[in-house]
Amino acid sequence: MKRVPRIGRRAQTLVAGLLLMVLSIAPIGCFVDESYQPYYGRVVVRSRQDFRWIDGGLPQTFDPAFAAAPPDTDLVRAIFEGLTDYDPRTLAPVPAVATRWETSDEGRTWTFHLREDARWSNGEAVTANDFVDSWQRTVKIGDLAPHTNLLSNIQGARTVSAAERPGTNGKRARQNQESSAAVNSRRFGVEAVSDRQLRVHLQSPDLNFPALVAHPVFRPVKLADEDTLQRIGPLGLVSNGAFMLAKSEVDRVLLKRAGNYWDKNEVNLESVEFVGAKNSEAALTAYRAGEVDAVTNSAFEPLALKLLAPYKDFRRETYGALTYYSFNLSHEPFDDVRVREALAIAIDRDRLSQDELGGATEPAKKFLPEAMSGSKVVVTKAELLEKDIERARKLLAEAGFPDGDGFPTVNLLINRNEQQRLVAQSIASMWRRVLNIKTEITIKPWDEYEAAIRGGDYDIVRRGMVMQTTDELTNIRALFQQDSQSAESGATGQTSGSANSSTVADGERSADKKIRTQRVIQSETEALNELRAIPLYFASSYALVKPYVSGFDSNVLDLPSLRHVRIDTNWREPKPTGLNALK
Repeated sequence: MKRVPRIGRRAQTLVAGLLLMVLSIAPIGCFVDESYQPYYGRVVVRSRQDFRWIDGGLPQTFDPAFAAAPPDTDLVRAIFEGLTDYDPRTLAPVPAVATRWETSDEGRTWTFHLREDARWSNGEAVTANDFVDSWQRTVKIGDLAPHTNLLSNIQGARTVSAAERPGTNGKRARQNQESSAAVNSRRFGVEAVSDRQLRVHLQSPDLNFPALVAHPVFRPVKLADEDTLQRIGPLGLVSNGAFMLAKSEVDRVLLKRAGNYWDKNEVNLESVEFVGAKNSEAALTAYRAGEVDAVTNSAFEPLALKLLAPYKDFRRETYGALTYYSFNLSHEPFDDVRVREALAIAIDRDRLSQDELGGATEPAKKFLPEAMSGSKVVVTKAELLEKDIERARKLLAEAGFPDGDGFPTVNLLINRNEQQRLVAQSIASMWRRVLNIKTEITIKPWDEYEAAIRGGDYDIVRRGMVMQTTDELTNIRALFQQDSQSAESGATGQTSGSANSSTVADGERSADKKIRTQRVIQSETEALNELRAIPLYFASSYALVKPYVSGFDSNVLDLPSLRHVRIDTNWREPKPTGLNALK
């Protein structure tokens, strides 16, 4: 389940040709008559509960702190279990190591009650202190752990991280390390009330915190020392999940069902094998031959997607990865919400996704996918991000730019990428046609692009974010925090050799004050009201799953649960009916 890769047209043509050769091996009828040949390739039902999976590559780390994306995160979720887990269909938080939880202080304090029968694979009990030690370790690792920021709302988390990082005076930092660690450990807002009770103190209220702690980064590890994970023998990690690591080889990683897992009788699979594949063509070939049971996170090209679409074992889901345009609020006139709103509703997102992106994305008319909104209803400006030419022109005129008169040329910054160039050109064309606004598209390689963002050298910049949780507060904060930090850096870092130094300093202080006094956005409703950014589109995820496999559910976070997977060893392909029975 992966986004369509962004590569050049010449490369796309070459890869598409190769994929066409691979897919053309199948009978023509497979692509013409779905009911006659409903599944892609051979369906060889397994006689045992052994699941073979091509997940975009082989896992490179088994450590929850360092797992950034699949297949690493998928393996971590299989061998380690957190306080909560996600229901794979609804993504609601469900009990895992914790059987229940309650909150107080309006969502700032959470207490989790751990089950008595939770065990590590070495037989020891899983305790509240295991969570305290594991979370502290992750925070101390700091930026080297890709998702440490998810713990940032815990009281004292940032203090612990800063204290444990080497300072400019390395000798002094080492001398003070032990005493600082002791002080900050006491301030860290996670405490073991008892072996079976964990209490967490947050800086800001979060009523959806149980959903956040289902993320792999919150899963506990058994530490041999402060930095390394404890093992059983030369290979097997001490873990607490439904599966445990059995083998790690060049072309495969093998998991076995864990004998000490508290709910082992409800785990169907006996083994899970992560299978390596050189590329998406090799993955398709293996799946078609019946060698694997599922393929996810492979870079399917548009042609392959079109050919695979009719098959019943092919899946497509909206994926929680947002591409958006962010405003530099220290630049006029983009500090005017009417201007931002006009630019936002002048964009035809449906046409953008269908034409420029080949139908491989979903239009984003708000910041979170529908599946993450649940029963929430956005009552203010829910229709704002629908294309509305008349309103866009009216808003721009109210802001002092009738028919775009006097509006400065927009400096739109994007990273060097063919797909993003086409998107930017399309949006610039819409702004010119609807609002009579000119746009200069600045394309930079990644390092220069990031430097320009840090320097605030843009009016509007393309950004992207992969959502790690269904927690609304965390997602919205992450989305706008990175841009406020970039804007603050740009506002305070401007220099000019020709300008009077006092004038420059005053300008910097003014811009910095404007940024620092911006209200922190806490919800999607507030984000839609203020429109500091324009959501454009969500990515899509794709999967091939054999029909005899159940419980391998797709969702907006791309989080299938191996614990729920079952192989129907008695599955038989339905007999064709009607005209198909005569073929």
